[in-house]
Amino acid sequence: MLDVGMTELLCFAIIAILVLGPDKLPEAARFAGRWYVRLKRYITNLQNEIDQELRLSEFRKEMQEELNRIEALERKVQQQLEEIQKQQLSEHQKVTEPPKTTQKPIRKCLPISDQYKVPYLAKPMPLVPQTDISETSPVELKIAV
Repeated sequence: MLDVGMTELLCFAIIAILVLGPDKLPEAARFAGRWYVRLKRYITNLQNEIDQELRLSEFRKEMQEELNRIEALERKVQQQLEEIQKQQLSEHQKVTEPPKTTQKPIRKCLPISDQYKVPYLAKPMPLVPQTDISETSPVELKIAV
């Protein structure tokens, strides 16, 4: 803190003995020591508070950056979800639209020797395409701790 050498300390001691005298010198030294310790403690506490505020402001900044990144990811996922819903809706509309080819009308069953002949009907298509589970790859779950 202060650049005080041995000769300066010796000069201070001689002046203190001359001014205060040998009786009051120990009391004055204790008084100066107490004030020095108080001042040093106050400066240390002030430095710790400043460091804590700086760390807190850095932490807040990092949290805000993370929140911004999470919001960007949320918007991206929402856009992808909307695109998937539009694709499913368009596929659903394609499936539910009647085919443009003309189909033969369903004929009534006519009895043929005690048996009825049932006309062929097309298989109904599901609204949502079904996937085979064996074709899909297994999903790995990763848990962050």
